[in-house]
Amino acid sequence: MGGTMEIRNIISFIKVAELSSFSKAAIELGYSQSNITMQIKQLESELNCLLFDRIGKGISLTEQGKEFMKYAISIKSLVENAKISLSDDPTPSGQLVIGILESLCITYLPELIHTFYKKYPNVNTVISIGTYEELSALLNSNKIDLLWTFDRPIANKSWVKALESPSAIKIIAAPTHSILLEGRQHNLSSLKNCTFIFTEQNCSYRIYFEDLLQAQGIPYNVFLEIGNTEIIKRFVASGLCLSVLPEFTLQNELSNKTIEVVNITNFHLTMYSQIFYHKNKIPTSAMKEFINHLQADLLQ
Repeated sequence: MGGTMEIRNIISFIKVAELSSFSKAAIELGYSQSNITMQIKQLESELNCLLFDRIGKGISLTEQGKEFMKYAISIKSLVENAKISLSDDPTPSGQLVIGILESLCITYLPELIHTFYKKYPNVNTVISIGTYEELSALLNSNKIDLLWTFDRPIANKSWVKALESPSAIKIIAAPTHSILLEGRQHNLSSLKNCTFIFTEQNCSYRIYFEDLLQAQGIPYNVFLEIGNTEIIKRFVASGLCLSVLPEFTLQNELSNKTIEVVNITNFHLTMYSQIFYHKNKIPTSAMKEFINHLQADLLQ
């Protein structure tokens, strides 16, 4: 290996790999395509290997390129951490990228981001919505700053858990639904042949609930599955179906009595809002303040 490896070449390598395109990477980074090509060739010369297979118009990482990507992400992260660590400006500013589940986004984010922006107008908050698996990959590749999920307690040696807040999972119905008209105390067998609207299939509490019904041989119907909790609550309030949602998503409806909790004596489940950042990332002031802002909101 010869020469001095430049950080701009490493950043360009990461962007080309992400977009599978020299031209698209050039546009995003503000370089000419020839400049990007030269940077990658310089890297390949320094590493004495090909980083990309160039077949026809397509490009893809070679095995050596995939291996170098691990180091490239770490190097980029170290440089960013150095800038954060040496900065003497405690005022939150810059970009904050939050990865979040759709159900949390719909319930929490609009009001939370509004109040956070009013307090810290110099922070550009970017939201990335995805599944837990998708967001995990983004956190591990330093493409998001924070991962916000809702699940059983998660332990990951590569992550720092910055916040954990519990919420009970509730079975809900319209006040006029037959199951509530039949009485106030029920068990799981009372749900036999009931129709449900569920969150997406990979939702942790939905999986637990369906596994429980199936294990006890209780038949049920699925009317619809959708990640938008507001739509779910509207269908439930119409009396058409039941659902299973975290208690924190139901505050307005329970207060207004448009939805009620079905008291199932043999069903008890608690899940947790959890915020993570990667252990190799030095938290920015924006990250710290968003975590504090969310914690204060959850404790209200």
